[in-house]
Amino acid sequence: MPATTSILQRYQSTAVDAAVEYQVLHPADWTPHPGAALVLHLHGAGSSASSLELARPFYEQAWQEGILPPAVVACPSTPTLDGFYLDWPQARWEQLVAEEFPAEIAEQYGAPSAIAVIGSSMGGYGALKISFADPTRFAAVAAISPAVFPGEAPGAVPEDALPSVLADLHRSMSLGTDDPGLYAANSVQGRARSNHAELRRSDLRILLDCGAEDEFGLHRGATHLHEVLIELGVSHTFRLVPGAGHLGPEAGIRTAAAIGFLGDALLSR
Repeated sequence: MPATTSILQRYQSTAVDAAVEYQVLHPADWTPHPGAALVLHLHGAGSSASSLELARPFYEQAWQEGILPPAVVACPSTPTLDGFYLDWPQARWEQLVAEEFPAEIAEQYGAPSAIAVIGSSMGGYGALKISFADPTRFAAVAAISPAVFPGEAPGAVPEDALPSVLADLHRSMSLGTDDPGLYAANSVQGRARSNHAELRRSDLRILLDCGAEDEFGLHRGATHLHEVLIELGVSHTFRLVPGAGHLGPEAGIRTAAAIGFLGDALLSR
């Protein structure tokens, strides 16, 4: 596989008023330049920018096979509790990943010609949310086992769909207030409904991938989102993988396929 350059750095964020660690990956025999693509890689709950190192072999494989153009891949560390890619009064994590962090990467490596975003679990939620908010900014979004719920209001999500940290995300989407408007604004389905016309007009390529046996029940939320997108006439690709769980042996294959999905969108521009 081709060698890659991996760099761990920090920058001082205004959005969250703190130093934020991030990791950057790109082909070693390639010099980043203005006009190159940017891939935002958003990590899941309880993880950090180091998750990009775990995904490194899949990016290397994609570059070797020519299915992903040379690009800067960047992943910022964000918290789970009091994070969740949400804008809190004290720390605006959605603003960071959607606006401030890409601007920081552009300042270092040059303004990108296209941006794609990928994430799994909590990262899939964040990836869908920021791309649905401003679909013309992104070439593609790939969400693997995204943390989305089979309901669109605080009281509409069944208790058995809220195991473990998902209950914290559910409460946090209204910033702990149970306000249905705030919850909808932070819901992927809510973003789709409020922005469906722009989503339909945009060239955003959307991939939803979830295991049909997801241990956290996220296949229920992914299916619900799939049905909402059909209702709204928003073009997308939906993969419900038989027998697959949240992680498991299929996870690597699905990650590689998701990166290939982004690559196809970037190469076709």
